[in-house]
Amino acid sequence: MQRTERSKDTNSEGIAIVPPTSTDRTDKNGYAQVVEGEKTYNVIVEDTKAKIENAAVEVKDGKISVILPDGNKLNTDNQTTVTVSGKDNTAVKDISVTVTDKDNKTATKSTDANGKITVPVKTSTGGGGGSSSGGSGGSSGYVKPSYTVKVVDKDGKTVNVNKTVKDDKITLTLPSGKTLDDNYYTITVTDNKGKTTAGIDVTLKDKNNSVSGATDANGQLIMPTNTHNSYVVGYEDGAFKPENNMTRAEAAAIFARNIAERKGENISSRKSSFKDVSSKDWFNNYIAYLEKYKVISGYDDKTFKPDEHITRAEFVTMCMRFYALDAKTVAAKKNIFNDVPKSHWASGYIYSAVGMGWINGYSDSTFKPDSNITRAEVVTIVNRVTGRAADTEYINKNMSAVNKFTDLKDKSYWAFYEILEASNTHNTVDGKSGETWVK
Repeated sequence: MQRTERSKDTNSEGIAIVPPTSTDRTDKNGYAQVVEGEKTYNVIVEDTKAKIENAAVEVKDGKISVILPDGNKLNTDNQTTVTVSGKDNTAVKDISVTVTDKDNKTATKSTDANGKITVPVKTSTGGGGGSSSGGSGGSSGYVKPSYTVKVVDKDGKTVNVNKTVKDDKITLTLPSGKTLDDNYYTITVTDNKGKTTAGIDVTLKDKNNSVSGATDANGQLIMPTNTHNSYVVGYEDGAFKPENNMTRAEAAAIFARNIAERKGENISSRKSSFKDVSSKDWFNNYIAYLEKYKVISGYDDKTFKPDEHITRAEFVTMCMRFYALDAKTVAAKKNIFNDVPKSHWASGYIYSAVGMGWINGYSDSTFKPDSNITRAEVVTIVNRVTGRAADTEYINKNMSAVNKFTDLKDKSYWAFYEILEASNTHNTVDGKSGETWVK
């Protein structure tokens, strides 16, 4: 039987990487693997001293972005090298790679014939026929650049902003009546020759708030936005199989990814304490990671039973423990289910999930706590727990790009949009009117 979250790819220690998606974090060998469509990219990130662990890697629209961990910065004294190869380990030439550090310094470059970029590029300017130091007593020869900035709101209307430039950083102030709430702005930066400029730090401000970012390879950025990473994938035959049940291991993988994303952590190799979970199992790291945060506890016989289907009660319990890591939960004022008495082991978790508005059960006032939960039900609940809601208008306009599942064609299916929300990494603006996807 195929498992949704399983991959055939392994790292250098023979541990399964599960599954390759559009985002990943580098391991202790600086290695990450990301997938877009039919293309798989192996990425190695390092500096002049060592391989870089816990760098965030993403592929989107045929371009790779790398966000360095806090301890690594972009500077010419310790350059960062990114190497990109295909699934067959052949070097990938001419793919755009953008590297960003915690100070939002950004460098973009296309890979060479060896699939490599090294940034930032060491440059030398000044007089003396191109010598590295000549002219003006060895001054840098630096000339402050001039930038033209265009700002467009979510309705496509040009916004006149106040612009200041200091230390190559641009600050834009919105006019009266324009705010960062429930709106987003597309910013394009060009130089004095009209060429779009990548890696420029931009801060956008209204009267009360501000957001910052850096322009991409096309000289653009959209602010303010959040990134919603995909947390489920389909089967190898291209289907999603929404009515299939989910195993306990697959559920653990979903919550582990969501916790790691929230905390900015890497799900590194560690040993699970459960006697039926081997370090060689694809799900070992996910289960061990959830043990660390006490989201799972297993059975009295010290097993986890990873391959058994997870019940609705068990899944809701994991949801509540996951949510309680960062926020307080609210209990329901009364029990709305006729099949969940107080004596049920998960009654407290189920009542709280009702109070949070995550579940409402069936039309006959049952919850069926001991029945297996389906994949469609899983993504619907997780989206509610994590505050995610699909932008149906965007999805409908970009259906061929966001829906790759061979068995998900009927838009009237009750979980159609919930599945696409969960399976696509996207940038979003979260406003009063809901979630708006942006490119």
